Amino acid sequence: MIKEFLYLMKLTFFKVSLNRIFQQIFAKNMTAGKRIVEFGSHKDSKKNFTNFINVKDRNNIIYADKFDDVDKNILKQDLEGKLNFKDNSLDSVVIFNVLEHVYDVNNAVKEIYRCLDKNGNIIGSTPFIHRIHGAPEDFNRYTSQFLNTVLERHNFVNIQIKSHGYGPCTACYAIIFDYTKMIPILNNILLASSILVDKFINVFVKTDLGKIYPITYCFYGEKK
Repeated sequence: MIKEFLYLMKLTFFKVSLNRIFQQIFAKNMTAGKRIVEFGSHKDSKKNFTNFINVKDRNNIIYADKFDDVDKNILKQDLEGKLNFKDNSLDSVVIFNVLEHVYDVNNAVKEIYRCLDKNGNIIGSTPFIHRIHGAPEDFNRYTSQFLNTVLERHNFVNIQIKSHGYGPCTACYAIIFDYTKMIPILNNILLASSILVDKFINVFVKTDLGKIYPITYCFYGEKK
């Protein structure tokens, strides 16, 4: 907990959102195979989550997005339709902050499963308490139950759904982050205070406040 708190404070000082910090923490504990596609990413971007995942060969990472007008090195792929990858051709699909922009999420997960090789994995995350952010559309906020169900329905196994959050005060902090981050140190004070209050409240209630006020959900699944 102390190590995570210090990491939170460090990145908060550099104006990184709580959603992305939690996602980076999750990614650091994940391992991808040799043949990797990261959706919603750009080559050489510091925001790519394959920068944090344990990757065996970074030269084999394919960066894919619905739009390729930002970077011509991106492979144009639309998760609403059929992906241009052969059956069983990938070891890992990395998909952070993407599924909320996909209307037909069942098609997306089905296609990802088709493209993965046996024992291949999907590693990703979607925000829960986060502002509307169109790219160009923003369709959904998923719960852990939904993510688990949609992965199970499309035959993924060894599913892990991790919720990240501390409680209502931290959720409020996440909402106002974009407006308070311009004042140095203020967000560090606000976040530390929010976590402390949430931890104090949780002493007196039976419910795990972090699970009912999640900032983000991270998920993992394997192709059987």
